[in-house]
Amino acid sequence: MIVVRRADELREAIRDRRVAGDSVGFVPTMGMLHDGQLSLVHRARADNGCVVVSSFTNPGSFTSLDEASGAPRDHARDLALLEHAKADIAFVPEVGTLYPPDDTTRVTVEGLTRQLEGASRPGHLDGLTTVMLKLVHLVGPARLYLGQRHAQQVVIVRRMLRDLFLNVDLVICPTIREDDGLAMSSANAQLGIEERHAAACLYQALTAARDAYDTGERSAEVLRWRMTEVLSRESTARIDYVSVADASTLAELRRVTGPALALIAVGISRTRLTDNMPLAWDVA
Repeated sequence: MIVVRRADELREAIRDRRVAGDSVGFVPTMGMLHDGQLSLVHRARADNGCVVVSSFTNPGSFTSLDEASGAPRDHARDLALLEHAKADIAFVPEVGTLYPPDDTTRVTVEGLTRQLEGASRPGHLDGLTTVMLKLVHLVGPARLYLGQRHAQQVVIVRRMLRDLFLNVDLVICPTIREDDGLAMSSANAQLGIEERHAAACLYQALTAARDAYDTGERSAEVLRWRMTEVLSRESTARIDYVSVADASTLAELRRVTGPALALIAVGISRTRLTDNMPLAWDVA
């Protein structure tokens, strides 16, 4: 595996693989790798001749691609995991590589980056779209791999790729979960034993909504109430939002008549967790 830190090094390494006839699959990460992220690398490995993985945390208010975490990054551990997963190129840039001192351009997907996570964390999703566009331009992949765990980000990136005519296939992979249903995330490492037990309420709430839908409930208000009722049983859970939204526009629904998403954001002690579950459709 090649580790590169500069944009010119990245382009040269990818160019050599393209000349060799390899298709390029790209997995963007913030580092602090876990099995959920590594599942994307394994899928990219199965689909492509060359797999590129980035590890970069947006600066300041532009933290994105995963929950922000105050834990220190262990780059040596991440690189070892990527090599074991058979990634070909690891791109680990400094902030100045992607954001030079005179950088002023930001990317906004109107109607999608201001709600849900965008409302709770202003600037977060504009940071996502900005850094994602930079990375996609640098890597030039045939396929971009994202996890369904970040459903709003998936919707936004899909729209950005379409609107800007970027010739990239977006491959969405299922959420990888712990035995009790908690979605795998770098944020989970911040949870103490009792907090980790409490965090299971997120999956329980989403499952309540899915089960209600599967048994015929179509009122989005009732589905939101089912999730809220479950979360309210956990005394340490602080609800940020509970949503039942259209799977393409993220507009809040009155009734579920097509593909939809149940989405929640909850604080457990000092850790903020998000999760979602598709309704009326499945992630391949």
